[in-house]
Amino acid sequence: MATAVAIAATAASGLVQYRSAQNQARAQEYAADAAEAQGQYNAQVAINNATARADQARFQQGLAEANKYRAMQVAQVKRGILQDKLEADLAKKRVSMPSLGGNFIDVFKAEEAAAFNELASFDFDAAESSYQYNLQAGEAGRQVNLAWSSGLAERDLTLATAANQATQFRNQASASRLAGFGALLGSAAQAASISAQNQD
Repeated sequence: MATAVAIAATAASGLVQYRSAQNQARAQEYAADAAEAQGQYNAQVAINNATARADQARFQQGLAEANKYRAMQVAQVKRGILQDKLEADLAKKRVSMPSLGGNFIDVFKAEEAAAFNELASFDFDAAESSYQYNLQAGEAGRQVNLAWSSGLAERDLTLATAANQATQFRNQASASRLAGFGALLGSAAQAASISAQNQD
């Protein structure tokens, strides 16, 4: 009777350990699935954030290009007005200056050079403004590329981390199943040993 109780207790103990190990393995597999799902979600968030940053940078790039276009249009109109004014001033000076030979030519050439210098200064300022807008647009374009490359890198790292976690959980589940099966076999062997000893 005591032998039968010992055999039953040993077998029951092995069965409890086996079922416990199977439950633990199932929980670890659920954890693996959850890690993958969370990784997919986080990867999508990374891409969404990258898209938002890229869209914002694209907007800034478009704004800089639009501002450059407007500034060039305004500069073109102002340059035309300035050029007309300088030409009119030069024409008035030409008419109003008495012809004094070399002095008239020298004075007029100086006035003309001053007018050209004023136009050149205006052109330089307009080009500098255009260059600044080009820099802004270029930086915004760089930010678009940076947003995408960092977003993709973050996505890849997130997915790789999630896959690694899922693999670890699945490995633990396999180990738990194997340990449960080992406990079941061990208790069966122990029960067989008890039974064999009592038959002797």
